[in-house]
Amino acid sequence: MKAAIKVDNVTKQFGSVKALDSVSLNIPSGQIYGFLGPNGAGKTTMIRCLMDYMRPTTGTIQILGRDAQASSAELKKSIGYLSSDIQLHSSWTAQTHLDFYSSFKGLGRAKDLVKLFRLDTSRKIRHLSSGNKQKLSIILAFLGNPKLLIMDEPTRGLDPLLQNQLYELLRSFAGEGGTVFLSSHNLAEAQALCDGVAVIKAGKIVAAESINDILQLHVHNINAVAGRDFKRKDFDDPDIEIVDCTHKTIALKVKGDINPALKKLSGYRLSSLDVSHASLEDVFMEYY
Repeated sequence: MKAAIKVDNVTKQFGSVKALDSVSLNIPSGQIYGFLGPNGAGKTTMIRCLMDYMRPTTGTIQILGRDAQASSAELKKSIGYLSSDIQLHSSWTAQTHLDFYSSFKGLGRAKDLVKLFRLDTSRKIRHLSSGNKQKLSIILAFLGNPKLLIMDEPTRGLDPLLQNQLYELLRSFAGEGGTVFLSSHNLAEAQALCDGVAVIKAGKIVAAESINDILQLHVHNINAVAGRDFKRKDFDDPDIEIVDCTHKTIALKVKGDINPALKKLSGYRLSSLDVSHASLEDVFMEYY
């Protein structure tokens, strides 16, 4: 499958500080791809390099098969961009923004999205809530007919209902062949939405996998209740973490094979046992 984004050994240095350190990514077309990491990890710096608002110290970037620097102006016609700190004109209405942006990008699906998000386009920006400003920013990213969406924290300020509407919109976009590169620090969001993820920490990629591959990594949560007190020493194992132990109840996090933990629990007369696969966040915490 052709790569929508190909990043090869990119480093971005500010003096002695490496905001990006030898980052490489290969993101296929038609995917929703999560770029995850804590604040300050390098997510926004990577996005600014993708958009050619900032140039790498070393390394190369290709977007939609073209050099991100040499074809910067042309590529922007095919990219919908949502910044984490988009600057809107406080004295303009939402409609003025839409008219201005569509004058050089094309209107595309804007009218449908205004209706979907129930955005009042007649109000001036200074009178809009943060959620409504975010709605407008998302609609602006969809103007024209982008092939690639690059979005930095797109659900910021949106209530759960609107978040789900955005998820469905992005799934539809990817289903029609578009690609989404989505920066987030929300692992639950990535698990619900993304086909693949890369995790960046202190400027370095520490994981880049499909969601399915990550969920195949075995981390389980076990909650048990017994007829007698649990003894912590019975669960002394490098792959077993005691999350909580209070007399006759115990909560365990198990990495890898679950059977040794179940064997230890079988020594107790259990009245309740619950076993579940850990969340994406728990898996990352254990493995990465």
